[in-house]
Amino acid sequence: MKVALGLVLAGVLCAATAAQEVDLVATVFNADISQSELAAASDDRPRARKLLALIWKHVAPHYIASKGLSATPVEIADLAAYDREFDAKDRSQRARKLEELDQRLSGDGLTPAEHAHLIDFRATLRRLAQYDAEQDQAPPADPAQQAAFYTPWIEMWKMNKALYEEYGGIVVLTQVGPDPHGARAALLQEYERQGLLRIADPVLHDEVMAVLQARPSMVVPPERVDFTPYWKRPIPASYVPD
Repeated sequence: MKVALGLVLAGVLCAATAAQEVDLVATVFNADISQSELAAASDDRPRARKLLALIWKHVAPHYIASKGLSATPVEIADLAAYDREFDAKDRSQRARKLEELDQRLSGDGLTPAEHAHLIDFRATLRRLAQYDAEQDQAPPADPAQQAAFYTPWIEMWKMNKALYEEYGGIVVLTQVGPDPHGARAALLQEYERQGLLRIADPVLHDEVMAVLQARPSMVVPPERVDFTPYWKRPIPASYVPD
C-alpha cells in the first residue's frame, strides 16, 4: 500500500514539474517568468518585446544595485529643486500670456476663427491657473512620497549612462531621453553567456535576439550622445512663448 501511494505521489510530482517546465518562458537570476505572466501583459506589443520588458524588471534593479547607482538624498533634492524652479518659470510665462490674450481679445481686427482660438486658449490657461491655486493650498509633499516619485527617474538616468559607458553601442532618442539600446543588448547577451538569463522557448529566444540586434529608428549620432539628465541642464523655454 505504501509503495503504491509513493508511486502515485511521485507521479503527481512529476506531472506538476512537467507542467511548470511547459509554463516556463525564461529565468533571470533564478527568478522564473511564466507563460501566464507573459500573457497577462495585455498590450499590442509582440511577445518578444513583452518578454524583454519582464526580463528588464529583474535586470534593472540588479544592475543598479551591483553598480552602486541608487538615488541619493542629494540627487532627489536636486531634482525636486529643478521641478520647483521649472514650475515657477512656467507659471510666470502663462500669467504673462494670459495678460496678452486679454489685451488681444479686447481689441479689434481678429477674424472669427482667431477669436475662437484665443478664447479657447485663454480658457485653458485659466484652468491651469486655477489648478495652480488649488495646488498651493495642498499640504506640503511628504518626503517619503517625494523620494519614491523621483527615485525611479534618477536611477534610470544613472543606469543608462553607466550602461553606455560600459558597453557603448547605438543610442536611441526616446520621449524620456536617450536610451542605450546597444548597451542593453550587450548586457543581456553577457548575462545569457553567464547563465544568468535563459529563454526556454528557442523560437521566442530567436525573436528576442532579433529585437535586441535590430537597428531602431531615431538613432542618435555618436558625437551627439549626451546622458546628462535634464535637471542638470538649463531650464528650456516653456510651451508658452515668452
